Order: sequence, then structure tokens, then C-alpha cells
Amino acid sequence: MNSQSLSDGKSLLHQTLSEWRRWEVCLPGKPSLVKPMSGGMTNLSYLVESGSRRAVVRVNTPHSKVLGIDRQREETLLRLLQPTGYVPKLLYVTGEVLVTEFVDGRVWDAGTVDNDHRLNRQLVPLLEKIQAFPKPATASRFSYLNHCRYYLAQLAVRPAAADAIEEHAAAIDASSWQPVICHHDLIPENIIDTDRGPVILDWEYAAWGHPAMDLIRLDVVESHHSAEDRLKLRDLQRGMDALWMALTDQLAGVV
Repeated sequence: MNSQSLSDGKSLLHQTLSEWRRWEVCLPGKPSLVKPMSGGMTNLSYLVESGSRRAVVRVNTPHSKVLGIDRQREETLLRLLQPTGYVPKLLYVTGEVLVTEFVDGRVWDAGTVDNDHRLNRQLVPLLEKIQAFPKPATASRFSYLNHCRYYLAQLAVRPAAADAIEEHAAAIDASSWQPVICHHDLIPENIIDTDRGPVILDWEYAAWGHPAMDLIRLDVVESHHSAEDRLKLRDLQRGMDALWMALTDQLAGVV
């Protein structure tokens, strides 16, 4: 992250804090910065607090759009899921900033995912409830082919596996499935154990996608999907990850 991006991020942070009276929560006073949190290519994150309330301010970086982030879609899905308690509470949103409650708890890890009881008794039912939300008529089914081609169009060098990735994406797009709310980045680090149960963070890649994609990322096998379909989905998921890595390396100047 260059110094200009950091400077712009801090400017947006201070502007957001100055507008605290417009946040969707009652605060005792203007929030103050506690510390910067780990930042990535898509956003800079800051932990702030006002009295006993803590929040996370996420500020877009110049790379957000390049990496295919749709903040309007993210906000729409988060608002839809607010009543469930499975996502952080939204406190304030603009085109450049998203503020949510700070979710305190224990972060999942690979061992948690490998625990069949935790997975089948907690996470799978949670995802089923999220997927039960009906898709609005105005919402579009996510196109995995368009997503992959968007990344490929921005890469200076076309990867050797590009044709195979496009083939996998086209096959999934052409298959018959009903779109559901799909997180698309459901790694263990994005799941937090809290007093109200698991909470899923970082919905910036979420869309109305394939119903098996999130569990495929966690390497969970679903019996009602054929072995062939699972293989296609796994290949596609790995291909999308490879394109994301190639693009982020390019943006970071990694040769």
C-alpha cells in the first residue's frame, strides 16, 4: 500500500468519525481511533471506539474496483441479513466507507473446520438459513465467467491456465442451479465465535452465487451434489483464487 493510499485512507477515516451523529447507532460521543487493523488490497481497516462501543471502519483502496468489489451489492446483502445476527451490524455506509460493529470472539481455524460437530451443528445450518433468503427479482445471478474474464482483462500476462479456468466458469454458469446468497470468501479466519453464535465477516465478494461454493471452499463434501459437479466447483474456486493472486501480485509490483 503506497503512502498516498494511506493518506487518503486516514482522511476518509477522519471524515467518517466526524459524521458519527449520522451512524445507525446511539453513541455517547465522537469515536476515537484505537488502532489500525490489518489492511489488504481492497480496504484499510481501523478499530475505533466511543465509550464502551467499538466499531471497525473499512475504507476502500484504489484497488477495490479493480479487484471486482461491489460495495453496493455488499451493503444490500448485509442489510438483508441484519435480522439474523449472523453478520456484523451495519453502522454507517457510503460509497467509500463501511462501518460495522466490532465482533469480539474466537476466530475459527483449520481445526475448527475439521471438527465435524462444529461444522455440521453450527456452520452448515447457518449457511442453510442464509441461503433460504429469496432472491429479489432485481438481483442478478452471479456470472463466474464474467468474474474471471474481468480479472483476466486486467492481467498484463495471460496465465497458462486461463483457458481451463474460463472453461470451468462457463460450465458452472451453464449448469442448472438456483442462486443463493454466497459469501465467496468463506475461509476460517472470516468466521468468529461469539455469545450469539458464529458471525461471518468480510462480505465484500458476496453475491447471488452457486449454493455449494461456500462449502466447497471449506472443503466440505455435500452428498446431494454429484462428484463431477464438486470437482468442477473445486477447480473453478481454485482458478478464481489463482487469478486473484496473480492480479494482487501485479498490483503490488511483485514479479
